[in-house]
Amino acid sequence: MQRFILKYWWVFPIACVLCSLLILPSVNHDCWGLVSLFAILSIFLLIFQIAIFIFCLFDKKWWRAVGAVICGIVCYFVLSIITFVVLAVASSQPDSFGKEHPIPEGMEYNIPLKEGETLSETMIDSLSQESYLQIWNSFQDGIYQYNFYYPALPDGKLFLRCYEVTDNIELSASRLKTASTVEVKNHNQFGLIVDKQQFTIYEGDWDDYYLARVEVWFKEAKTHKETKLLEKIYRVEGWMR
Repeated sequence: MQRFILKYWWVFPIACVLCSLLILPSVNHDCWGLVSLFAILSIFLLIFQIAIFIFCLFDKKWWRAVGAVICGIVCYFVLSIITFVVLAVASSQPDSFGKEHPIPEGMEYNIPLKEGETLSETMIDSLSQESYLQIWNSFQDGIYQYNFYYPALPDGKLFLRCYEVTDNIELSASRLKTASTVEVKNHNQFGLIVDKQQFTIYEGDWDDYYLARVEVWFKEAKTHKETKLLEKIYRVEGWMR
């Protein structure tokens, strides 16, 4: 295996660059996963070429060692340029999600409170046996915080799922659940469970408002059963990256 790698040491870096160039034409505003992929690939390529260089030195393949260094530097430089190009495209192109999903006429919805705005304690106290969800705008548009009140619950985890209301598109599915998750332990009466937990909605741009169905879900620790506790419609906007 070692002899095979040393003989064809140039295949991996060339293949990385060619694959990256083939993917490049399909880049759009929603390609932050590709940015991470190219960045990781660049680092892995650098480590791989350093290892090849060391193996060639031990095997006294001097010219092959020099070739591995030169090829590694060139390919790493090309991958770095590709990464910056993808990053620039992702940052510069507008996200038209909000414009493509206008707010339906006549539909009732809630608006997140402004940062620093407080809840009415009288209103919360009156919900003695009811659930209550409140969302705030955080320090940037598209970044939110939420509070959640609920009666007794077994140990488990609370988290959010959000869906655009007209086409039922799940929003920020890969990151929202993790960001919004809160551990629940020893919650034996109605009260505050989640206190200003932060999450981000990535679809759309600032001031391009659309409606999202915000669902509060609970996953029980023992049974791993997931149950929807509440849903509430909010006017939201996406975070401009």
